[in-house]
Amino acid sequence: MNKKIIAILLSIALIALIVFAVLDFKKGSDSITKEQAVDKALTYINQNLLGGQYTASLKEIVEGEKNPSYYIFKIDIAGETYESFVTADGRMLVANMNYIVDLDKKIDAQVDGSFLVRENAEIITEDGKPVIYLFTSSTCPHCEWEKPVIQAVVDTFGDNVVYKLREDTAEDQNVYTQYGNGGVPLVLIGGKYYREGAGENFGEEKEKEYLTRYICELTNNLPETICIK
Repeated sequence: MNKKIIAILLSIALIALIVFAVLDFKKGSDSITKEQAVDKALTYINQNLLGGQYTASLKEIVEGEKNPSYYIFKIDIAGETYESFVTADGRMLVANMNYIVDLDKKIDAQVDGSFLVRENAEIITEDGKPVIYLFTSSTCPHCEWEKPVIQAVVDTFGDNVVYKLREDTAEDQNVYTQYGNGGVPLVLIGGKYYREGAGENFGEEKEKEYLTRYICELTNNLPETICIK
């Protein structure tokens, strides 16, 4: 399983009690049922943390104090069990000390290839061309798989796009932090389509198909030899 996903989910159990205590979450009149709160958190985990590569299923909701300020629930991912925490009002999921998720924030829709699409995004361009980013680490094997695949695709677009590989560098971190949750690789297509994680599960040909489709949209189907068939 993706090491970043495991780290996020395992860290929940270690720090959630501390975070909830510090933030002093209280169960108020706007609280919802524990089932509704947990379902909301589970939906977020599947759509945003697992990105379609794995599916988290609910095992049980742990019974606690009579009027809890948060709920503990156990989820199953690929045969492994993890404890997760959500506030009683269904607003917050704690993933680590730097990643407290607002569950009421609009979730970007998922499209083919486990990419998320940010509707009405201001397209990131340079010299009028959409910018394609790949944020990676030299110690990441999934990044090594993704690099030649995306390079092959952007090469077919020639000077219709600008490609920026960011490996082991803080350059363009202001862009990364708008879309990434701390993991690599992060594929970012013009600021509209993005995905944290490689496309290995789809295979090289499918991954190239998805990348080409989304890039073509941002280049207005240029070049036609690639985008219009």
